[in-house]
Parts: sequence; structure tokens; C-alpha cells
Amino acid sequence: SQLLLLGPMLLAAAGLLGSAARNVSIPSLEIAEGVWMPVMSIGTGGLEREAAADIVSTWLSLGGRGLDGAWIYKNQDSVRKAIAISGLPRSELFITSKIPGCVGGESFIQSDLEDLGVDYIDLMLIHFPRPSIEACVGTWKILEKHLSRGTIKAIGVSNFNAQDLKTLLAVAKVVPAVNQIQHNILERDSETLSFCAAHNITVEAYSPLGRSGQSGDIPGNKVIQSVAAKHQVSPYQVALKWILQHGHILTFQSASAAHQTSDADIFHFTLSSDEMAALDAVDFSSISVGFGDTPAAAMLV
Repeated sequence: SQLLLLGPMLLAAAGLLGSAARNVSIPSLEIAEGVWMPVMSIGTGGLEREAAADIVSTWLSLGGRGLDGAWIYKNQDSVRKAIAISGLPRSELFITSKIPGCVGGESFIQSDLEDLGVDYIDLMLIHFPRPSIEACVGTWKILEKHLSRGTIKAIGVSNFNAQDLKTLLAVAKVVPAVNQIQHNILERDSETLSFCAAHNITVEAYSPLGRSGQSGDIPGNKVIQSVAAKHQVSPYQVALKWILQHGHILTFQSASAAHQTSDADIFHFTLSSDEMAALDAVDFSSISVGFGDTPAAAMLV
């Protein structure tokens, strides 16, 4: 995959920026032929509608362009409102959405297009392999159809483990561009990561800084602290940079403009090979990618 840095000066030269001040510069990664995705997107899951609108508005005003949503979040109206207020052209945004499992795929796609007020989605994911991975085979064909029509620019999955992916690839005409999974420096599913790498599937990490009370202590980790001190950045910034330097992308969530800016301000330093090796070697929990214990799963209850 290639990496493209779309900084404010370059975008301004290309005539792609509005008049508002831009404070963040997010590189883009080619996840499928001709489809460039920002390596960081703001998440909107599990939020009240107004909170979602405020978070998206803040991110767009700072210069962020990647938006991570899902049908299950049921806040498309708020995202649509924030996009409209920003005044940004559709072509400048990268919208990810997800259909809830593998039943009724067509209706969910149409609903997202209408509720977001757009004529295409940049990246559509199957949110989870439910009710079964076998059922997802038919849904994948629906996504492939929309891909050929241009109503979806790239297709992928979320919460699929290595075995789920293996089953899907046996019948898929198009390899998933992205697998969005729970992943951070202290929680890893090594088998799924290796499978994605072997099949050129971009890994997108959600909960990249862990989940409260469940993912270990990133800021308290001595190795992460040491690397952060060398670069005069925070342990959180090191944890995010570690993900990106492995060639992955990520989505994160923050309501604070200061936190959004800090999380995105990780492109002025590079982790050395020795630092990456030290971070790779920190004690981490081996997890199995799945859906049952995710924040989105709780929204179905």
C-alpha cells in the first residue's frame, strides 16, 4: 500500500480546503485501487445524537476528514447535519459505515445513503459476522454489486477473525479492503493480524487506546513511557504511532478538540526500529477478535 500525506499546504494548493483554519494533517493510505483513506478517522459510535454532531463538527473544523459510522449507531442525521454545517464538498470527506451483520444488507445500505444524504459511501463494512459467517457470503455479494455500481467505493468487514476471513475469501470475488478490529498495543489478535497481512487486508484498529478497565494501562507502561519521553510526546501518542507504523490505520473517539488535536499530532516523529521492537515486546493480552463484548454489541441489547 502507498501512503499519501495530504497536509494543509498541499490541499490548499490543490484547492481542496475551505476557509477555516486547519490544525491537523492526516496522511492517507491506498486501501483499494484508487481509494485513498485517511489513516485516522473520528468515531461516532454509542453517542447521543448531539454529541455525535459536535464531535464530527470539531474534527472537520480541525482538518480531519475521515468519519467512522455505522447503521447501528442511528446518528446519521447528526453526522449529515455536521457535514452540512462544515460546508465541505463531499469529495473531501471519507465516510465509513457498517451494515449490522448479514441479514437485510440491501435495505441497510439504502438507508445509510438516504439518511446521510450522499450518493456513495467511501467504505462499507459488514459490522460483524452474524448470524453466521455463512450468511455473510450472500451479503458480501450485495456489497460487491454496489462496488461495481460505484455506490460504494471500497468494501470490507469488521470483527472478523482469521477463520471468518478464510471462509469469506473462499467465495469472494473481491478481497476485503479493510478489517476493522479491536486492536491496541496491549491487546492483540496475532492470528488475525497475520492473516490480514498475508492477504493484503488493511487492519483498522478501533479502541486503539484501549477500553476503560479492560485493556491494561497504556500511560502507566514503563516501556511506552520511556519511548514517549525520548520524543517528548505522550504515551497515548506513542501507542497510536505504533499502530500506524505497523501499516495499520485507526479510528478513535474523543469529544475534546484538544484531545482530537493531540491524538492526530503524531506525524512529526518516527519510532526507530529499536523502539518498535521494544514496543512489540511489551506484555500484552492475546485476544480473539469477535463481536460479543464490543461496544456496538451492547447497543443491540
